[in-house]
Formats: sequence, structure tokens, C-alpha cells
Amino acid sequence: MRPRGRLWLVCIILLTVPWTHASAEGQASDQFCSLIPTLEADGERANASVAWQVGLGPRLPGSNASEALLTGLEERHTSWSFTRDTHAYGNTGLTNLVAMYPPEADLSTDLALGFGAHYDSRHMADREADEANRSTPIPGANDGASGVAAVEELMHLIPTMNLDHAVVVVMFDAEDQGPVPELEGSRRWADNLSEAEREHLAGFVLLDMVGDASLDLANISSNHPALNNVMRPLSEAMGLVSGQYGCAGTTNRDVYQPDVRAWIGDDHLNINAVEIPAMVIIDHRYGPNVTKLDDGYWHSLQDTPDKVSAESLETVARLVELGLRSGAWMEAVTPEDPIEEPPTIEPQPITFAGPLGLLMLGWAFVIGLASISIVAIIALRRLRPPPASTTWSWDEA
Repeated sequence: MRPRGRLWLVCIILLTVPWTHASAEGQASDQFCSLIPTLEADGERANASVAWQVGLGPRLPGSNASEALLTGLEERHTSWSFTRDTHAYGNTGLTNLVAMYPPEADLSTDLALGFGAHYDSRHMADREADEANRSTPIPGANDGASGVAAVEELMHLIPTMNLDHAVVVVMFDAEDQGPVPELEGSRRWADNLSEAEREHLAGFVLLDMVGDASLDLANISSNHPALNNVMRPLSEAMGLVSGQYGCAGTTNRDVYQPDVRAWIGDDHLNINAVEIPAMVIIDHRYGPNVTKLDDGYWHSLQDTPDKVSAESLETVARLVELGLRSGAWMEAVTPEDPIEEPPTIEPQPITFAGPLGLLMLGWAFVIGLASISIVAIIALRRLRPPPASTTWSWDEA
């Protein structure tokens, strides 16, 4: 190829690649945008769930309030199958509630995606300004009830989604107990999964503290990167990233802040620890104008239903719903089909069949015989003694 032809080829490639990339991005955006009008998560229904949970009283391990919550969830979602995962814990024990859809699904044999929240509320208000109130259990409207409410909203909708995989939901106990939150329920559940169950649980999305009326979702650095990378495109499609206008019909809001990074210790850590990709969606700045987790209403008696909004609950529930309906969560953690190795071609023995084969064999014999003859002649000539040399003398002359 002439230099000028090569130059034209390079130019064509350089011009084609950006347009190809832009086209691929457009297709992904269109995929999300077409689903925005179909989202059904209901913030008002989720907000009613928060009020119901708080109304039961402190949901401490082994308490009557916890039993009433678990029974209520089982009765409200009859299309799911439920299992109570119980473990020894202090003087009370702990109980994780595990739900499966479809109800006949088996996590040891069926590919599944997991969602969950902790349902227990903290046993002490250790962030209260008044030291006299620090031993009082908190209401846990946002820290506990909001995550359960958002996941419960998904449980209402999943049976209508016609997904091509199973879904497991786990409501964890004993996340918020101890001087430092112990995350004990999720650790017991994750550690007791069989190898087959771990292989079939593709990923897990945890929801915690997602009801704050002033909702701020940071980029959580303790999340599994494959799942965490899904947050931005989903959020942009819904118009939740400041300055990034979403799909038609969405209103731009500053909710997900990809440049604000925070490390959060939550139940997702125990699931990541058993090599299941897991992430948490959490508002780590609970309250207006709060800059860090330790401030605001967190672990205080101010964590009440009036601090939680239906709009925030609906925003988060629909964000997760969009990832479910589009398949984005599952695609992020499901490896692509492995490239099949090309079939091994066994070497075939050379045969001399037919007239052509016999002719080739004959020529090979003749050439071989001629080669042997030439080698023999050369060898014999080298073995022959040289002729006697003739000497001259002037006397004989």
C-alpha cells in the first residue's frame, strides 16, 4: 500500500471510532429512558411502611416489636416464600428474614440477585446531646425502617416484572447493636451460605438510611466496584446528578454526587467478604446541612418519621427498580459468556491412496534412490588412493 493510501486508512479509522462509541452510549441511555415511564415504586406506600414499623416500638433482637414486624412482612407479601434464619446472639438470639421470588426458587440451584436492609433499630441513642437520654432506644425511622420500606416496595413490584432470574431479599437483624454497630445478622447469614448458594447469588444491593428528606447519596468507596459503577448511569438517566440532565420528563436534582466519596461500614461488607459482589445505597449525612455521619439525627432520638419523606423513598426505590427492569444490576456482576476455544484439529496421518498417491510414492522412491547413489559415488571417490606422482631429474634427461 502506498503511503498516501495508508494515511487515508488511518484517517477513516480515527473518524469512525468516536462515532461508534457515541452510538453505543446512546443505545444504553435509550434503554434506561424507555423504562423511566414504567417505574412504579410508590413513595407514599413506602412512607406508610416507615410509620408502621416505628409504631411497633424499638425493633430490638428478640423483642415483640421485631416479631410483629417479621410476621407483618410475611403476611403482606404472600407471593414470596419466607424462611427465618435464626442464630444464637446474647440472651435473645437473632432472626434474619429471607424471602425468595419466585417462591419455588432455590438459591443453591437458581441464579439470583439479592436485596436487603437491616430491620433492627439501635438500642441506645448514643449521639444524643443530653447524656441522660443516651441509653434510650432510638425510633429508627431512617436508620432501619427506611431501608426496609424501600425494599418492601420492591417486593410489591418484583412479581410483576417478569425477570429472567430469581430474587432473594434478606431483612437483617442485629446490625445496629453493640457499642459500635456489630453487623452481626448479615455476618451469620453470609458465613452460613453454602458454596452452591454463593455461586448462584450474583450480587447484593443493600439499602440503608434512604429516607432523609434532604437526600444526599455519595459515591461509597467500600462498595464492590462492579455494582458501584452502575449508580452513575442510573442516576443520570433519572436526572439525579447535578448538571447532568436526564431522560425526557425528569427534573434535574442534586441527589447522587459521584465526586463525593465516603467509606461506609455496613452489612454489605460481610457479603463482600464471602466473595459475593455487594454494595450499599446510603445517605451518610442525615439531616439538613449535615457534612458527616456523626452529625445530624443519626443514632439520636430525633430519628423520627417526620424526618423521612415519601419523595426520597420513592427516588431510591425507583433507582433500584430501574436497575432491575433494565438488567443493569445483573449485567454488572454476571460475566460475559466465555469465548469458546476453537475445536482442536487432530493431525491426520498422510496416506498414499489412489493413482496420484502411488505416483507420488514412486517419485519419492526414485528421488530417494538417486540421492543414495550420488552419496555413494562421492564416498567411493574419496576412498580411491591418489595416483603416483612423477619426479623429474636432469640426469635422466
